[in-house]
Amino acid sequence: MLMDIVESHVHIWTTDPSVRAHPDPNVRPRTNAPPDELFKAQREVGNVTYTVLIQPRCYLWDNTYLAQTAEVYQDRLVVVGRVNPFDPEAANQLRELMQWPGYRGIRLAPIEDPATVWLDHHSQNDLWEAAAETNATIGLLIKWFQLPQAEEIASRHPTVTVVIDHLGLPDYDDPMSLENLISLVELPNVYVKLSGYPHNTGSPYPYTRARTFIDRTLTAFGSSRIMWGSDWPVCLPYATYGQAFTSAWNLEALTIADRHWIFRKTALEAWRIPGS
Repeated sequence: MLMDIVESHVHIWTTDPSVRAHPDPNVRPRTNAPPDELFKAQREVGNVTYTVLIQPRCYLWDNTYLAQTAEVYQDRLVVVGRVNPFDPEAANQLRELMQWPGYRGIRLAPIEDPATVWLDHHSQNDLWEAAAETNATIGLLIKWFQLPQAEEIASRHPTVTVVIDHLGLPDYDDPMSLENLISLVELPNVYVKLSGYPHNTGSPYPYTRARTFIDRTLTAFGSSRIMWGSDWPVCLPYATYGQAFTSAWNLEALTIADRHWIFRKTALEAWRIPGS
C-alpha cells in the first residue's frame, strides 16, 4: 500500500449508558464499537489518514457522542450527523450542527420509511437551503426505488453536494434496479459510495455478485465521483475491515489513478477534508 486512505463510511457507538444513552429503544447495539477498535481494524489496510463518521441510528438526533469523539481526534475524523427532517427547526439545527468541530454534513434516511414520499417534498426546501448556506454535504441512505426523489431534490439544489450510500441499495437479483442510480450521473453534485455490498449481496468474499453493479457504476460516474467505505462495524458479520477494503481495491478495472480517487481524493472533495 503506497497511498494514504480516506475512509468514507463507518459508525461508532458505546453500549455504556453512562457515556451516552441510546434514545431509540428499538436500536440497542449489543457490542461496543469505540474509536480505538476502529483504528485497530484500519491498521489491516495501511495508513487511513481520515475517516468519515456516520451518525448511527441508535442515537437518533443526539449527535453528542460523535461530536465528542471528533473533538478528541480532530486530525483524523470528520462527522456526518443527523437532524430530524420533519422537525420545523431542522434547518436551524443543521446550522448549529455545522458549527461543531469536525462536522461536514448530515445523513437523511428515506429507507426508514420507504412507503412515504417525503425527500423531494417542498417542505424539505428550507433544510436543503440551509445545507447550501453552510456548505453541508447531505448523505442519503436510500433504496433504489426511492432514488427519483433524490434526483428531484438534488436537481433543485445544485450547489448542495449529495452522497448516495451503498450504491443506492440496489436489488442484486435485478440488474435493472441500478438504472435509477445511473440516471443521477447527469447531476454533477451527486457522488456515490462504493460500500454496503458485502452484507447486501448475500454472497461470500470477494462478493462477485456485486461486480456487475459496481462495474456499471464506475463506468457511468467515473472514479472521481465514487468513494470507498467499509460500513464498519455493520459489515463485520460478512466481512472483516480488510476484506471490505480488498474486495474494492482489487477490482480488475481500476487503474492507479482510479484508486487515488476512490480511496482518497473523492472523499476529500465531497466532505471538504483538509488535504483536498
